Amino acid sequence: MGIFLTSCLGSKFLKEDEQILAKQKINGVSGSLADNSTALLEQNRNSRIILGYPFTHLAHLYKLGENGWIFKGYDKEKAIAKRDSILAKYDRKIAAANNDKRKQKLRNKKAKKYDKKNRKVKQGNQLMRWGEPLAIYNHNSTKLSKEKINQFLNSKGYFEASIQIDTANYDSLNAIGKFGRNLRNWVSGWFGESDRYINLEYHIDLNNRYYVDSIQYQIEDSVLRDLVFENLKDAPLKKGYYNQETISEERDFVYDLAVNNGYYEFSKQYTLFQIDSTQLGQDTLIIREIIKNPLGQQEHKIFYLDSIVFISDASINEAADRTIETYGDITFSFAKNRYSKKVLEWRIPLQQDDPYSRDLTIETQRQLSFLDNFKFININYDTTGNFFVANIFTSPFDKFQTSSEFGLSRTQGKPGPFVNINLKNRNTFRTLEILSFDANAKLEDLNSVTESTERVTNYTSRQFGAEGAITFPQFIFPFGSYFKNKLGKFNPKTRLSLSYIFEDRVDEYRRQIYSARWSYSWQVKDRVRYTLTPLQLDLTDALITGQEFRDVIDSLLLENNPYALAFVPSVVSSAGFQADISFGDYSNWNDGAYIRFNAEIGGDLNNQLENVSFFGDSLETYQYVKTQIDLRKIHRLTRNTNLAFRFNIGLAYPYGDNQSLPYEKYLFAGGSSSIRAWRPRRLGPGSHATFLEIDDVPTDEVNYNSERQGNVLVESSIELRQDLVGFLEGAIFVDAGNIWQVGQSLVGPDAEGDDGLFEFNDFLSEIAVGTGVGLRFDLQFLIFRVDLGIKLIDPAQKEGERFVGDEFFSNFNRNTQVNIGIGYPF
Repeated sequence: MGIFLTSCLGSKFLKEDEQILAKQKINGVSGSLADNSTALLEQNRNSRIILGYPFTHLAHLYKLGENGWIFKGYDKEKAIAKRDSILAKYDRKIAAANNDKRKQKLRNKKAKKYDKKNRKVKQGNQLMRWGEPLAIYNHNSTKLSKEKINQFLNSKGYFEASIQIDTANYDSLNAIGKFGRNLRNWVSGWFGESDRYINLEYHIDLNNRYYVDSIQYQIEDSVLRDLVFENLKDAPLKKGYYNQETISEERDFVYDLAVNNGYYEFSKQYTLFQIDSTQLGQDTLIIREIIKNPLGQQEHKIFYLDSIVFISDASINEAADRTIETYGDITFSFAKNRYSKKVLEWRIPLQQDDPYSRDLTIETQRQLSFLDNFKFININYDTTGNFFVANIFTSPFDKFQTSSEFGLSRTQGKPGPFVNINLKNRNTFRTLEILSFDANAKLEDLNSVTESTERVTNYTSRQFGAEGAITFPQFIFPFGSYFKNKLGKFNPKTRLSLSYIFEDRVDEYRRQIYSARWSYSWQVKDRVRYTLTPLQLDLTDALITGQEFRDVIDSLLLENNPYALAFVPSVVSSAGFQADISFGDYSNWNDGAYIRFNAEIGGDLNNQLENVSFFGDSLETYQYVKTQIDLRKIHRLTRNTNLAFRFNIGLAYPYGDNQSLPYEKYLFAGGSSSIRAWRPRRLGPGSHATFLEIDDVPTDEVNYNSERQGNVLVESSIELRQDLVGFLEGAIFVDAGNIWQVGQSLVGPDAEGDDGLFEFNDFLSEIAVGTGVGLRFDLQFLIFRVDLGIKLIDPAQKEGERFVGDEFFSNFNRNTQVNIGIGYPF
């Protein structure tokens, strides 16, 4: 018991005269000033478990690794000796090796072993690396923190700011802080360790902030001066409060302006700033921006591209093995004539006789990398012989590439195996296109739609799929070369694909889907991507193999239930548009946001398809519109805690004769990336519900055996994520939302008279709410996720009885759902 309590607090591990840094607080500033000042602190208190104040689990884990428990602790001298013995061992093996290939292999092994053992020397054993050292108060670190904060405030124009440090201000704690302090002292008092904690506060008095009243320019080069003055409206340095960051941004602005307008040899050192506070009134500044010429020269030289040389197979150096050809303004040097020079020219924005541009150089590398045909792209400039030549060196990827993955996946029941195989053929027709073939197969343990169906095998669902696609690095459209050249900077692509999906549900049905798709995609920089699909055609055929399932489908057909239409031969033609926009550092799960918008219209070819038959069957056709907006945001709270949000709405509206959607186009709620307290696709519509029966007597348990589809979707989530230890991350979340139907009800009224239709005045009362906790295992190559969803508000229950959060223990199985997934839910 004593070990547990003192390890939570950390005082057990203190030496004489040491104190734990329990809390740090900065007073007198707020907003970004407070955030940036906090980030400059030399010391941080130890991490806490979510809502677990004051337990410092990582500090204890570190000490557990250092001191040991049922195993030996960390011995640095032994770790050094082990590292050095491995180095000596491999040095002997390398010396004894009889060929260079063997020596290089041993050197690589030696480097890997050394990195591993040296990491243990520098950072300790695995438990120590997962944990963190005890935050022992250090007076020198506090002084350094004060200096750094003062420098930061000076950089923001607070030249007269003052900082006072208080290490004993216990009375200013809030209620939670006082409780934590009292708990620490009470428990540690049992062991004679009370009052060994420091609450550190920095009191800041900002005083006046200095103001930039005037900016003066001294630019020696007249041509460069004109260039700067022409772009002053875009310059970051303007009148206003002084900010050292703006000075740095102005230096970068001048540098970017110069190197993108021919000044190849320009450097940031040519731009200087003088800050004058003596000539004007109090707290007022004059900034002089000075741009010097190169030493001993009257001006900066402007470089123009004399020629552009594209060199493929850069690893082959023999000139005799190369062919030189010119297309447009570009000279191509290649060992094998394997690429379309026209397509390459469209992806190279550099132009002969234009001034040098660093941005266009980077954009050229970026556009060539998008082609997925080159292993590396390197651009350098040759200034010898009074010529300025851009040399683009490339080396090709292998023409053929294969990849595969296999593992276990779970939707319901026990996990089932899956396998995915991919084959890629680059530059198939010598216009830098990519020909790909994908195949996949999986087994799943899914519940039967008919409860009485006996299970004759462990896995009730078998799925196989294949797709063949070709992607061209241009728009296949009757544009001339001029327009295709202009469009090259947007990474245009045309993708044509054919796919086939086969699904076999044991003793229920077999279903086949044939699809053809034609789409265009392009992007603006790296943050905005658009996809336009002029045509997608899906043919569906199904064979019912079980009599009980046939009876279910026949009854659903009589009710015009869309689930039954999924087993009627059909053809769906559609066109769509999608935009993906990211902000900040969202792709790395840091501060940032993401928006996805898509719109789709179906039935545009119905007139041409109404008399078409498929394997002798007439085809059902559909007309509909569908749109969806998905908003996501991640906000970093601390160095190891993030807060993530999601808001997702959608509408799918049928307007054809059958007043129905293709089944795959309906909206669904529930599952590991939706409302996690409900099974996949089992929430809604609205508060409509049917209940399980025992001997024809309804129970109070909702029947979730069949999927629930809707035309309107509203869902939102908020999730607090915190690093726990090493590769393990914890989460607490709340999900809310539902689906509804519009127009006509597909389910009919339930016992309470609810028909699942969307009504604006009433939909808020039908929002389902779930909460839960989860774990995320960061395995480097993927994130494995386990979530426990807990129902709080269940709209399927009768009005007045929809709060079920108090039934967590009494109806645990009914009101909870375990979700397993790959990656974050949003």
